[in-house]
Amino acid sequence: MRRNISVILILICLFFNSLALIPTFAATTFKEGIYQLSNLNVAQKNRYTIQNVSPSDSVYIALFDEDQRQIQSIYLPPKSANYSLLVLEPSYRIVVIGKGEVIIA
Repeated sequence: MRRNISVILILICLFFNSLALIPTFAATTFKEGIYQLSNLNVAQKNRYTIQNVSPSDSVYIALFDEDQRQIQSIYLPPKSANYSLLVLEPSYRIVVIGKGEVIIA
């Protein structure tokens, strides 16, 4: 019985420690709009992925640099796989177009 409780406590601790490693905006879904990455606590020089979690609606995303030049664009079908984004800077903006919802992690 003690062994089972110990194992459960260790698993709970590992679970909560892994949550601390997730970026602060990763659990938030983004709908159609324009987002300034400096408002989303983006870690500089970090690689992120983006995924469409909507079961029926597609999304088009565009990433713009500080000079409003488009540097990346991705079409995300419904329930898409994870796609890698370029290295994000706080001065970048991301535009989400469509009825779907995306997660950045």
